[in-house]
Amino acid sequence: MPLTNRQRTFLEKLFDVYYRYRRQPIHYTTVAQALGVANSTAYEMLRLLEQKGYVSSEYHLADRHAGPGRSMVLFKPTRKALRTFRHLAGEDKEWEVMKEKVLSRLATEGLPGDEGLLADLMAAIPESADPFSYCGRVVAASLVFIRSQLSSRVQELRNFREMIDTEAIGLDVLDLLPGVALGLSYALRHTPSWLSKLPEYTKRYQSYLRQMDEEARQRLLRFSREVMAALRFPVETG
Repeated sequence: MPLTNRQRTFLEKLFDVYYRYRRQPIHYTTVAQALGVANSTAYEMLRLLEQKGYVSSEYHLADRHAGPGRSMVLFKPTRKALRTFRHLAGEDKEWEVMKEKVLSRLATEGLPGDEGLLADLMAAIPESADPFSYCGRVVAASLVFIRSQLSSRVQELRNFREMIDTEAIGLDVLDLLPGVALGLSYALRHTPSWLSKLPEYTKRYQSYLRQMDEEARQRLLRFSREVMAALRFPVETG
């Protein structure tokens, strides 16, 4: 039985935490905290993933507890999960490092207001060693640029957010994303030197994107949503 999107999200988060804790079994409350869900929700989901063969559980005595007593259940990915999610098993560490660096910087610097952030993001694009990290950097730079140029146009930003948040057309937006940034760049009276490379980066990005499978495009789409959340794109208030 295939994994649902929600199950994949839980499994990916388990991988994140698993490698952060040096491949040690993880308590379900740690996964719950990382995902922002109830402990019972995380436990039930991990048990479901265990039934499907993607997670294994084991029992350990609580820390600083010697001798017989109550044990706690810990979880870790199985070999099946490692084979299925090879991209999460350490084979694309550049992607994980890039993602963490970009999101951390956006979180600490808040809304983009100066050219320094954009220039740094653009400068890092050609340094990417693999196509997926390359596309991730183009996505981040494009969204930062769009956010900065439309900072006062809340409705347009909200519409853009809704487009990416809608599964039906979200993947199509990935094709258009650098093009939107490129179009906005043409409207600038004074184009910074670092922005002159955007057409070249956009062409290469679109070439890489066409070669990606559905799973890779879904991951890139999820990353774009994380970037928008860090940039505080307006959401629909109803």
